[in-house]
Amino acid sequence: MRFFAAAIVGLLLAAVLTPRENEGSSDFPRKPVTLIVAYSPGGAVDTIGRAVATHLETYLGQRIVVRNKPGAGGEIGYRSLSAANPDGYTLGMITAPPILMLDMLRQSKHGEIASFDVLASVQKDPVVIAVGADSPHGSLRDLLQAARDESSKLINVAGDGPLSNNQLQLAVAEKELDVNFNFVPFNGSGPSIAALLGGQVEAAVPSASSVTNYVKRGDVRALAVFADERYEFLPDIPTVVEATGVDVPGIGAAVRGIVLPRDVPIANKQLLADAIENLMADEEFKIYVRRAGIPLHYMGAEEFDAYLLDLERQLTAYMPLLSGAQDNGAPR
Repeated sequence: MRFFAAAIVGLLLAAVLTPRENEGSSDFPRKPVTLIVAYSPGGAVDTIGRAVATHLETYLGQRIVVRNKPGAGGEIGYRSLSAANPDGYTLGMITAPPILMLDMLRQSKHGEIASFDVLASVQKDPVVIAVGADSPHGSLRDLLQAARDESSKLINVAGDGPLSNNQLQLAVAEKELDVNFNFVPFNGSGPSIAALLGGQVEAAVPSASSVTNYVKRGDVRALAVFADERYEFLPDIPTVVEATGVDVPGIGAAVRGIVLPRDVPIANKQLLADAIENLMADEEFKIYVRRAGIPLHYMGAEEFDAYLLDLERQLTAYMPLLSGAQDNGAPR
């Protein structure tokens, strides 16, 4: 497979592997492991990365040091990871679809997913469409009806951007629901929610994890979630297909996972993959992250690999929707 093959080493496979791929250490890991997070401290990727790192130490018997290397939409951190010694002592957090979009939009030579072997996904964070608590739009159908009213101006919708997975999700929704919005980009879900609370925009498309507490406090009203099933921390919020009858692909969901630079010895790679799988089945870890409001979603290497391949095909079809997107930076 293109991204990763979680293969069991057999005689025939061993015959064609390079020496590096065969030379796993019997005492691995014998020193601390580094986890590169290509985004700033305190964000969603950093939060799940640090939770995994702290609890994965039990299964590896070594400390895991988180290194934040933000910048250029994740490219700086990805570049550092792809250049790391492929010995298994450097892991990295990725987020799809942004890492795939980075390749497509910038033709990145360092951030491309083919530079890595995936180990597992650990989280899936869908996009939610939300309005302020005092909004006249009580449902997604109400918001869509208002947006289709030719006598009114375009409705301003805030989100991460420009050219983000949140903006792509809105663009796909516009296409599938036959409606037009004015996307207003902000530097993260937090600022976009702040704009919604401050009345700068009529709606927002933040990540579900970032808006959950605002919804529970009654500051924001979530209208629907772009996902196949309801979000576990907002069980009363319908999916878009439940709200509208139209199946809108949840292409903007942020799937966060753990990867390695290519050519890590298979024995070391397998040990890391097994440790992550055991952690994700650990009941104490599940309780910890649930209390922290962190949604978990585990896919092993092969399943995650297949997911990324399918997502890449979807992105190829939908990315042209962003071709005319502009960072206007202000509501209309």
